[in-house]
Amino acid sequence: DLPRLEADCDACAALCCVGLALDKGAAFAIDKPAGVPCPNLSGHACTIHADLDARGFSGCVRFNCAGAGQRTIALFDGASWRDDPDLLAPMLDTFRHLRRLHDLLGLLVAADTLPLTPREQATREELLAALCPDRMTAARAAALATGPLPARVDGFLHSLRTRLQPLRERTDRPTSCETRSHRRAPCPSPQARSRR
Repeated sequence: DLPRLEADCDACAALCCVGLALDKGAAFAIDKPAGVPCPNLSGHACTIHADLDARGFSGCVRFNCAGAGQRTIALFDGASWRDDPDLLAPMLDTFRHLRRLHDLLGLLVAADTLPLTPREQATREELLAALCPDRMTAARAAALATGPLPARVDGFLHSLRTRLQPLRERTDRPTSCETRSHRRAPCPSPQARSRR
């Protein structure tokens, strides 16, 4: 059973707006360290959401957590770091781990559109199952993301590299809350990239 691999900002708590670092430049109008709430954030909502591009935050529009944000909140039973600041650090750790796992899941799902051999298909399905335990927890996400599994997935994807590049490009898409047909207000703005 795959988790949802599309961002749902309404079901998140602006984790990307807090957890990710911004580097001032073409994609971001400010510098912001990881772990610090974006100054444009009010509660869980972005105060400049409707004008992100115009205000110099095109990177926010392009960012997609692939569903890691709302899944993190679900693992914490819907709690918010705003109500309990002690939750912020473990939430951000879980968010980081789930982003890694969801990125790998997205690539494995996309790989199903390739002309895989039966052996490659079996490996793909085995890796998908390994990334989707029956009951995900924050501790399980950390163990999976920091264990040997990502390297195994990367190795498998590397073996498909000549066929996979078009799929990697297709997965770089706006978040579900940024696409015009799904735009809702207020929606917390996704922020850029994390420093790994």
